[in-house]
Amino acid sequence: MDARTIYMICIICGIALLLVSVLAGAMGDFIDIAEFDLFSIDIGDCDIDVLPVSMKSLCLASTVFGSVSMMLISQPAWIRHVFAGVCAYIGAFIVQNITGFLKNHQSEAESMESICSRSYVVNIAIPDQGYGSVASADKDRSVITMTAKSQDGSAIAAGTKVNIVSILDHVAIVMKI
Repeated sequence: MDARTIYMICIICGIALLLVSVLAGAMGDFIDIAEFDLFSIDIGDCDIDVLPVSMKSLCLASTVFGSVSMMLISQPAWIRHVFAGVCAYIGAFIVQNITGFLKNHQSEAESMESICSRSYVVNIAIPDQGYGSVASADKDRSVITMTAKSQDGSAIAAGTKVNIVSILDHVAIVMKI
């Protein structure tokens, strides 16, 4: 089999698997399941996967490997394979770690009750009869920020702790604690 054919198969397989995962919901579940934390380094709040093994990262690595190898077809095989392998690893590393970071930092709010049960602080002052903003105060959980107005229409200064009484038209109705 010709080297160009092998590289083209790498490109087509990588792109085809990604397209199937986007178009078919069942494949999306498989792609989320096929992630492994191998050789993971914990740095503070981040986990860095040194060996990126997930369907997304492997699809990207296959596509990058085939593409870079095709671009370097005039070079000796060992040069193009080393260079393509390094590029594929870097791409897979970036995809694995960015998607992992985003999954770890997505909102934990599952219902209105879980949103309202948190402690909030006014982060943009609420003027008389006006609107401001509140943010959840618990540092160990994901931050929820919402447009807010006071229950009685009075002004509330930034930094004031508040409770959410209700949510109307995507606006948090708050009162001072």
